[in-house]
Amino acid sequence: MGCMAFSHGYGKIPPEKYSIEAIQNAYQHGCTFFDTAEVYSPNLAGIGHNERIVGKALRDVRENVVLATKLFLNRSEIGRGGSVYDAVRRHLEDSMERLQTGMVDLYYLHRTSGGVSVEEVAEAMGQLIEDGLIRGWGLSQVDVDVIDRAQKVTPLTAIQNIYSMVERDVESGVIPYCLENNIGMVPFSPIASGLLSGKITTETKFEKNDDVRNWVPQLSKANIAGNQPIIDLLKEYADKKNATSAQISLAWMLHKYPNVVPIPGSKNKERIIENLDASNVDLTDAEFTSLESALNKCKVYGHRGFSR
Repeated sequence: MGCMAFSHGYGKIPPEKYSIEAIQNAYQHGCTFFDTAEVYSPNLAGIGHNERIVGKALRDVRENVVLATKLFLNRSEIGRGGSVYDAVRRHLEDSMERLQTGMVDLYYLHRTSGGVSVEEVAEAMGQLIEDGLIRGWGLSQVDVDVIDRAQKVTPLTAIQNIYSMVERDVESGVIPYCLENNIGMVPFSPIASGLLSGKITTETKFEKNDDVRNWVPQLSKANIAGNQPIIDLLKEYADKKNATSAQISLAWMLHKYPNVVPIPGSKNKERIIENLDASNVDLTDAEFTSLESALNKCKVYGHRGFSR
């Protein structure tokens, strides 16, 4: 199970000391995969805020963990006589400085907008692998066509797309492609921004300005009510397995695919440990089949319709 150290997410940003302790607690609890990005910052308004915290938290155990980060790339960054490689390397070197490391294990292109072709990025990533500055590379929020184009230039390590019980588009194309080509699948928002925890109800109020959950379609009052059968289903299995609903939702995808490493994001120390403990929830084949069958009968409200 991965641990995503989100600093730009839901509501008020915790103090740096609390954030560092939360990351270190996750490591001490067995988490060795940490995911961040250069743009993760309060309201996505800065660069490097979260990377610096991750770097401080993990500098003493760097050799024992896998660090993943991401870059945004715009064609305007590639000046006259420059190259995509030069631009990507500048981003990478800045991230490495903030992360206090001489190498990044997994380096993603953070979505594919910006006017730079994925083939150019793939070529640059291949060179960075040869340079020994990254171990592998990935793409975020992409479909099979884009993945295949990149894969033909430099083989991919991982794809990071949205995936949960209520966002299953990747099951039809992306995950099968990844399985066939030995590519990891790293689902973000695997608990659907908290919906699948069962802790969000139609009465839940989010902070007005700085909580992204205000704009998540599944978290409108109408869609929370519509998705209640899925929440009830999770609670039924949680009670059976002496687990939480969030843990069941994570155990479901861990059981279903061998290449899936979910990265549930949280700023709460207790929730991070709860999510990590989902790896200890063992669904039997019969339990998984029953859960999957019941889930397939549930209608999803507020589906976002991302990459297939």
